[in-house]
Parts: sequence; C-alpha cells; structure tokens
Amino acid sequence: RLLDVLDAAVDSVAAEYEEKLAPAIPSVWRGDVEDLRTDLRGWMRLWHSRLAEWEPLHFEFAFGLDAVPGERDPASRPEGVVLEGVGRLHGSIDMVERHRTRGVLRVVDHKTGKPPEREPVSVGGGAILQPALYALAAEVLLGQTAEGSRLDYCTQRGGFRSFDIAIDSPTRMRIERALATVRHGTTTGFLPAAPREGACRQCDYRAVCGPNEEIRAKRWKPPIDFLTELRNLP
Repeated sequence: RLLDVLDAAVDSVAAEYEEKLAPAIPSVWRGDVEDLRTDLRGWMRLWHSRLAEWEPLHFEFAFGLDAVPGERDPASRPEGVVLEGVGRLHGSIDMVERHRTRGVLRVVDHKTGKPPEREPVSVGGGAILQPALYALAAEVLLGQTAEGSRLDYCTQRGGFRSFDIAIDSPTRMRIERALATVRHGTTTGFLPAAPREGACRQCDYRAVCGPNEEIRAKRWKPPIDFLTELRNLP
C-alpha cells in the first residue's frame, strides 16, 4: 500500500514538472523519473523495516529558518538553538526518530551522493560535523536525550548504506575540539589553503581557489599542525 502511495506521488510530481519544463527528449526524462522511483522505493523499504524499533517524530524539523508552509514540520521553531561552547545554530533536520522502548532520540540525515571512503565515527576528521551538531540541537529543542545520529545514503548511487554515529561522551568531546579548531582559525585570521590529498577534485569551490591549490600548498607547506590534529579525529 505504501509503495502504491509512493508511485502515485512520483507520477503526480513528474507530470507537474514535465508540464513546466517541457523536456526536449521525453525518453530521457522518463528514464530519469524511473531512476528516482527506484531510489525512493529502495529507501522506503529500508525505512519501513525500521519502524518496529524507531518511531518517526518529525520530518524537515527546522530551527532558526523562515517558515515555509507545506515544506517544514509543524513543530519547527523560528528561533535558532544556542549550544554552550558552540554558539547559535540554525538548520533543518531531515528526520527525528524516537526509540519505541528506550525513548531516546535519533537524528537522520538523508544523503543522495556517494558515501565517504572512511567511515565516520564522530566528526569524520572535521569534515562531518552536521550529524553531531543536529543531534545536540534536537536534545535542546525536544528536551530528550539523543542516542545517535544516522547518515542515510538512500540511493543506488550511495548503495543504500547507513552510518551510525553514537552521541556519546567521546563524540561530544570531539565536536568541541573540532569547533575550537574552527574558532582558532577565524579569530586569528589564519585560514591556510591546505586541502587533503585529492579533495580538490570533489570540491565545489574550485572556481574560487583555482585547480592547483593542492600543488601550491605542498610547495610552501603551511604550518597546519592544528588541522592535522583535527583530521585525525575519527
């Protein structure tokens, strides 16, 4: 029944945008729509398999963002969240779940890209801060303990993989260390271009830095001990 509802929604949205966009090659359009349908059906099966254990509470749960009727959870908050030692946060959590027996929360972030090569444990070398920060924000907003945060790569491209990050004492300490490193750079004005090997190939800001920043950084070897320490955090 759920798959029938999903298919009807895909067909409705596809028809609406086909009318708006008038795709030049209808067969390509239909093929892309079917790829999306396959992704959504795979994601729904995985989500449904977890319902016995985890109860969904909120979808698109926003805080500190403008209200968009029909696009934000009704429980969304207009004000941001102030976390001690972190600062003010604003954002939108894809899904908040509650364990049906333990009563703890879990924050889920749906991803459509490729999963990271190194499985994140807490902050992913400083590159994956959102899961922990959103879980801490959910604790403040909902007044309940967040047990974990999940990165859900819910597409064929992502292999339908999931990564669970425990919001435990080590993760809370590492998020503080990561943010302290960020504050150090912004307050001292020392923000060296020191990309990780191969990172420039996947970066959206190459148009700003240029294509050779990785080569240039290797030549002048900036003092980045604090960044190295951050990147070694799991």
